[in-house]
Amino acid sequence: MPPLPKLLGTGLPLAVLLAVAGAALLALGTHLQQRRAAALSPTGSSTPPALGLLLASPLWLLGGALIGLETVANIVALGLAPVALIQPLGTLSLVVAVLLTAASTRTRPSGAVLGAVLLVIGSVSVFVTVAGRHMDSAPAPGPGVVLLALGLLALSGLGMVVARSRTGHAARVAVAAVLFGCVASGAHVVASRLLTGEGLDPVTWTVLAGLAPASGAGIWLVQTAYASGSAASVLAGLTVIDPLTAIAVGGLVLGEARPVSTAAALLLLVSAVGALWGVRVLVRHRPGTPAPASSPAQRGSADTMEGARAEGVPAPS
Repeated sequence: MPPLPKLLGTGLPLAVLLAVAGAALLALGTHLQQRRAAALSPTGSSTPPALGLLLASPLWLLGGALIGLETVANIVALGLAPVALIQPLGTLSLVVAVLLTAASTRTRPSGAVLGAVLLVIGSVSVFVTVAGRHMDSAPAPGPGVVLLALGLLALSGLGMVVARSRTGHAARVAVAAVLFGCVASGAHVVASRLLTGEGLDPVTWTVLAGLAPASGAGIWLVQTAYASGSAASVLAGLTVIDPLTAIAVGGLVLGEARPVSTAAALLLLVSAVGALWGVRVLVRHRPGTPAPASSPAQRGSADTMEGARAEGVPAPS
């Protein structure tokens, strides 16, 4: 059997495959968990239901198991390839979520939605192909790892404050996405060292120590976001802000970016804009979402309730 480092040298296709499979698992797991969290939450509250209620729900537990499998697949993928290459593939989870919503509501996707799906898939494919040629997965410099560890701990505290506050749905999703982007970067540092047989030095242990509180804060934030909005809006924020954060950390903090030609930079920019535009269309044209209400107050209420119905959540009586 070839040594592990040699296998890792040809592991890019496997990393991409694992990341794509993880995106599908994330979409399905999020879809199931949001249904139960929104159904069990008090009407009009952004507070998630009691943990005991969630743990007693087989549907919520199944969603958690699928997200757990996604986490394992993503960590292995992050050990095989640069974080700035793997994280953008998470955008595909929104595509899967939209198709799941269409199936669960028995609503045929419109031409705009199908066009957006193709745009996201095409744009992400171009981005991954170009980025894969201009990213290194070499061991990160010590100062960058220390900075990442400190950032994980600081963001964990911020996440818990936001989760316990009266902050709105969008802010909860944004903070959770930044947390998960940094967690992915930390997991990349740890997994790449383990898979190459280098082991964990004291600096890398600081990153590992920061992963647990950051992950916990991000998961709790997502649960509070489920209670105040749809799975589609949660996934939209995560699939846009998470990879952007991971790319920034990978390139600026971990030093993975190599010099990029003008043509490559232009392709990366165009593909990123295309993916973001496709995500925007998918969120605005979720299956099962009617036209906006006339007043701002009615519009906010209708958006939350219809978003929940689109995910299969029964309306409260």
